[in-house]
Amino acid sequence: MEGNKRTHFLDLKIPIGGLLGFYGLLLVFYGLFTGKEVYQRSLGININLIWGIVMLIVGGEFLLSYFIKAGRLK
Repeated sequence: MEGNKRTHFLDLKIPIGGLLGFYGLLLVFYGLFTGKEVYQRSLGININLIWGIVMLIVGGEFLLSYFIKAGRLK
């Protein structure tokens, strides 16, 4: 039964993981390339960079779980 691993046709892990990864990448770039004056309202904390990294991690987990379940990653 090893070769009979099938995934569901409408598995939402790929679009959700891709979307979260894309938005996370955008936030990371925005957080890296903006000046410190933008973050004065948030006490100097680069919240875009932090949430961008979090979104990249979560999106990566969605995609990784899909590829592990599909048997494409061992």
